[in-house]
Amino acid sequence: MNAAHPDDLALAQQIGAGDEAAAATFFTNHGGELFGFARKMLSDVNAAEDVLQEAMLGVLRSIKKYDGRVSLRAWSFAILRHKVVDQIRKQSRDLLVSTADPELENYDNSGSWNANQSIEPWDKQAELLDIVRYCLEQLPHNQREALHLRAIEGMPALEVAEVLEMSYSNLRQTLHRGRQSVRRCTDQHMGADS
Repeated sequence: MNAAHPDDLALAQQIGAGDEAAAATFFTNHGGELFGFARKMLSDVNAAEDVLQEAMLGVLRSIKKYDGRVSLRAWSFAILRHKVVDQIRKQSRDLLVSTADPELENYDNSGSWNANQSIEPWDKQAELLDIVRYCLEQLPHNQREALHLRAIEGMPALEVAEVLEMSYSNLRQTLHRGRQSVRRCTDQHMGADS
């Protein structure tokens, strides 16, 4: 069988043979975007670092199984994706609700407004960005993953489909639904006439 990605296959074979320079090249080329994906999916830097480390160990352990049919990048994202899903499942089991008041620092000990507290002027762009981030976080996991990989990471659609283990037409539908949901949510929070 001919590999569709012969350069990636050669790099994987070097890594599999114990070539530390080849492994360093791989991690330098892809580590940042892999971490960015984990960070966006988990919204926790420490959890993202842990998951990335587990995924990189998974890549190293199974690198000899890589056959070059998909890009090494997509193959690595698929391994990372499985680790992220495992972490999300674990987090949902360990979910704790905070009882801390997020505005506590705005008040003094007597419960009155803190006179030293400054009020930031309204920034419509910053508010819109916060709302879009919020709306993205509300999406079902598969839509959030697809939008992140396609729109933020800039991964080609066919690679995204491979990483997410779905057909290309299913990916297009998932992206469409995700974009519609973000637009509806943003309109709802900003007001459609904004």
